Amino acid sequence: MSYFRNSAGDKKIVKATYSDSQMIEVLGDTVKKIFNYEGEDNIAFLKNEVFWLNYLKSKWVPELLEVGKNYVITSYYGPDLTKVHHLSRPNDLANQTLEMYRFFKDKNVFKLNGALRNMTLNKGQLVAFDFKHARFRTNKYIDYEIVSYEKWLSKIDNELVEKLKLLI
Repeated sequence: MSYFRNSAGDKKIVKATYSDSQMIEVLGDTVKKIFNYEGEDNIAFLKNEVFWLNYLKSKWVPELLEVGKNYVITSYYGPDLTKVHHLSRPNDLANQTLEMYRFFKDKNVFKLNGALRNMTLNKGQLVAFDFKHARFRTNKYIDYEIVSYEKWLSKIDNELVEKLKLLI
């Protein structure tokens, strides 16, 4: 069994570790994301993640609780959307997604990775996480953002893609 001590020194039991990466540990009501991507600049990923979580602080992103040398700890609300049956998702999920991406536009950010495995629900409220690839909006990233809409967000609602493109 794995344990983790939070900043207050409390020992927490690891509820789950995602086997595909061995870098995500759910610790009660928190999640620890370890930046250990092979062949990548993990410090840059970590810095980008911390920047965007702070800059986008809102109902749309998890609360950043702790930053370590190679990890961040944020609030954990539940499983990602790939693990939430579509009938258990809120009826207004497409509208929430559109509202969230309007917020991202207002904050001048392209998330660049709208995968359902990078979103969760906090009592029915959509929350996005994993901002290591996010960038300020420039023409350079438009095509990447559109691919993200088409590849992932279309799984929420096919009509959502065209509405999101209008936000570009």
